[in-house]
Amino acid sequence: MKRFLIVFPAAAVIAVLSGCEHAKTYDGHDIQAYCIIGVILLLSLGLGRYTNMLRDEITDCDQFDVEVSKVQRRTKTKLMNKKSPFSLAKTQFAGWTVIIASSYIYLSLTKGDCADGAINKTALVLMGIGTGILTAAAIIDKREELDNRPRHQNRPSKGFFVDILSDHNGVSIHRFQNFVWTSIAMIVYVMKVAHVQSGCVMPELSDTLLALTGISGVTFLTMRASENKPVVENAPETAVAGNVVAPVSSPVDVVSTTTVSVSNNPVTGP
Repeated sequence: MKRFLIVFPAAAVIAVLSGCEHAKTYDGHDIQAYCIIGVILLLSLGLGRYTNMLRDEITDCDQFDVEVSKVQRRTKTKLMNKKSPFSLAKTQFAGWTVIIASSYIYLSLTKGDCADGAINKTALVLMGIGTGILTAAAIIDKREELDNRPRHQNRPSKGFFVDILSDHNGVSIHRFQNFVWTSIAMIVYVMKVAHVQSGCVMPELSDTLLALTGISGVTFLTMRASENKPVVENAPETAVAGNVVAPVSSPVDVVSTTTVSVSNNPVTGP
């Protein structure tokens, strides 16, 4: 793994700087743009697959070991992949980073100079949504760790799509709808980039699609905050069958009370 992380980036850089150098003879440097985008894609996939870049953090190793044992007993096989599950928030942020960065490189090298264009509202909004979801999810994770909550993230990975779409009850609707709207926005964005004819013009998505993407992110975060319930300890019972039990007085207290009552009521003659 370490050899891959060292050799692959080095080979990619050499390919971009030397192997794709002849691309300068083409108008717009098309091949150079494709080489750089390919490096970004392969590096993102490699890091996502072999590192914890896109995975949830394990906050309780004991719970993780217990979950691994449950899986091994259920499948009756030794679990080889003991990695943490993939994170929907991290995956979404990484996806927008790769798409917007690749789009900028493609348009800048093949269509024109992006430095001359105006600030693109859509790119800022989409990166802002991804950053906000990632930051809020990290805050929620830290709060759950401080509360010592049992988290469904403290389990081995079940596969990419199962991980990002599931909570402790299985596939959840709030994760599914966030995945759907984010995927729609990504597909539309990439299609708009592909249809740019000339000029470095970053595509603009409709306000409706941006609003729907933002609402789906807020819904995901709201439900995400309640996925892992805090442990509730049973309070000591002070009542039996709904009747309050009165404290029992000692014999000395009873005698003292009786004596005081008699002395305060003098006996009168007939």
